[in-house]
Amino acid sequence: MTGQTASIKLNPKRILIFLLVMVGVIVGLSIWGQKIRFFGIADIRGPWHEFLLDQLMQNFYLDAEGNITTYINALLLFIPALLLAAISSWKISVKDKFRFNWVGLALIFFFLSMDEAAVIHENMIKPMRAIAGAEGFFYFAWVIPGMVIVAIFGLVYLLFFLHLEGKFKVLFLVSLAVYIGGVIGGEMISGYFASTLGQKNFTYATVASLEESIEYIGCSLIIYSLLKYIERYLSEGITFRIL
Repeated sequence: MTGQTASIKLNPKRILIFLLVMVGVIVGLSIWGQKIRFFGIADIRGPWHEFLLDQLMQNFYLDAEGNITTYINALLLFIPALLLAAISSWKISVKDKFRFNWVGLALIFFFLSMDEAAVIHENMIKPMRAIAGAEGFFYFAWVIPGMVIVAIFGLVYLLFFLHLEGKFKVLFLVSLAVYIGGVIGGEMISGYFASTLGQKNFTYATVASLEESIEYIGCSLIIYSLLKYIERYLSEGITFRIL
């Protein structure tokens, strides 16, 4: 059995469809659970029924932390990090001019995945709010340094973006725009509702669930774009060998 080569074939389109369907299911469960939380249910049919309702309300709420959706989001960010690490390894081996840009992208997504799991950026809300006194759209005040970081990222990666083939300019631009739009823009909209209505109501819960779903969709598009990039430039895929 030694010396055999195993290959795993990935279809970018099918993976994207799967991820988008998954996002739709999670959003539906999140909103359904919060509807039960705020409007109740006619009757609870025993302890197992109560247990399942608790899981629906807590573990599938997209705006909560430390639950199933947090794990899925962290995993969705970890997958691009792995794909970017693989591309970076190839770019380094061929001494590509932009190899360190690819390495930087891999590190950024590793950090984003860790941040999602460890809730780092949410912990910036109170100190930033104390500095800026933010309300309304800036109620979740971490978006202020977040916008600065995005602007710096855009400047640093401008030449990298311009060197990409036209098709991948569009794919990467759209996927990153959707993701950043969900992370920053969506959070600003949620912040407005949180500032005006509070966070313990069905309206906010619905807005927050939809806002979080945009991040998921953006990350799914990023995964699709990277798989298409690998498909285009590495026709035989990526082979990992243990030396």
